[in-house]
Amino acid sequence: MEESKKSADLISNVADVRLPFPLSKRTRECKLILFDLDGTLLDSQKNIRPESIEALEKCRIKGILVGIATARSEQTCSRIIAEVNPDVVISNGGGLVRVGGEIVYNSVFTEEETALLVSAAVAENRGVTVDSPHGTYCNCVIDSVDWSNVTITDFSDFHDTAFKVCIEGTDTDFAERTAALVDDCVFMPFSDCDWFKFSRRGASKESAIPPVERALGIWRENIIAFGDDYVDAEMLRCCGVGVAMGNSIDLVSKSADVTIGDNDSDAIAQFIEQNIL
Repeated sequence: MEESKKSADLISNVADVRLPFPLSKRTRECKLILFDLDGTLLDSQKNIRPESIEALEKCRIKGILVGIATARSEQTCSRIIAEVNPDVVISNGGGLVRVGGEIVYNSVFTEEETALLVSAAVAENRGVTVDSPHGTYCNCVIDSVDWSNVTITDFSDFHDTAFKVCIEGTDTDFAERTAALVDDCVFMPFSDCDWFKFSRRGASKESAIPPVERALGIWRENIIAFGDDYVDAEMLRCCGVGVAMGNSIDLVSKSADVTIGDNDSDAIAQFIEQNIL
């Protein structure tokens, strides 16, 4: 419990900015819907509910763009990308941003910086994953269909840059020491697993919004974002409408304009039907 509290303390406190529901004016001006994946667009079985797929197709017919914003690498969300065919893909927690398939932003650790982070994890026999421009690498087996094409390695002969590095653990003292090895490195916990995400400062979901704005010629006021975890909070705050899932951590609920049902319900489809379509 103490470690969980320390992890939560890493995130700045935010005021409760929810507005009365419905947010009719801003939702009617929506031009892009952005979805986190795990805990949001994906249900507990890591699938997209049929109701959500149908609602997204209706959005497209209306001329509203659809995007995903995930901490996953492109490789580990390739199945979802193929299913959704998004106009915008923010992957690696903001380390790589594509609009219409074209890269509009990317931020990586150098090969030397990546080696420092990986070595810190390996030295303490911790699980570590690396999302590089050439694939996703891991020193442990993760039981998930979306990780079936990940390269398993002990990192003894690994030489590559990285959009992000994830390391197993909950102790923030280790995370702070590890982040200090690399300039402009920041870390954040995950609420659904005992891992930390390490990325370049400025490589975040909210920092991905300006490149998306420039590429599409729209403003963040015209973006509706959905999320549930630490990495989603600031994205929800900076977009025109932030929607928290019912299974969200408290920080995300406080950062959002409205909280809907959980990711195992048809809450996303209902929100879209009632407030956007």
